[in-house]
Amino acid sequence: MPTFEDPSRDADELAEAARGLAYATRQIETPEDTYEVLGSLHLTLSRIQQGLQQLAAWHDRHASFAATDDGDRAAGHEHAVKASGWLTVAAASTEQVVQLVMKAHSENGRIAWQPETAPTRSAGLAEALAEREAALDPEPPASGHTSQSTGLTR
Repeated sequence: MPTFEDPSRDADELAEAARGLAYATRQIETPEDTYEVLGSLHLTLSRIQQGLQQLAAWHDRHASFAATDDGDRAAGHEHAVKASGWLTVAAASTEQVVQLVMKAHSENGRIAWQPETAPTRSAGLAEALAEREAALDPEPPASGHTSQSTGLTR
């Protein structure tokens, strides 16, 4: 469950949920589920984008407090500013992904999934008719003569 207060734990939970989704989408039994999955992915990606923007802003606001492990504040500041810049680029790049998933979700919403076993109308009808006729027809007589009383081949 998300804590809404512990970003480290919530990020770990998101990573595990993404792992579970990656595993679950290897094979989808109910095609209609893809619409719900795409909707949830769109929402998740939008929230990830927001998180990236907020992390970029946080690094920018706190750059003056940054230092390296050996205490170099100038280098720490530079790293924080660079991290903020990369996170800003990542957030902007995520916008394209968000839009592409939204488009896929919209297209998916126009699909009426059909069962895999449904034969095509013309081929399936012809096959079904041929099978019924074969089941109803008696074997052809071997010599061309049939017995009127028994209906058996002589």
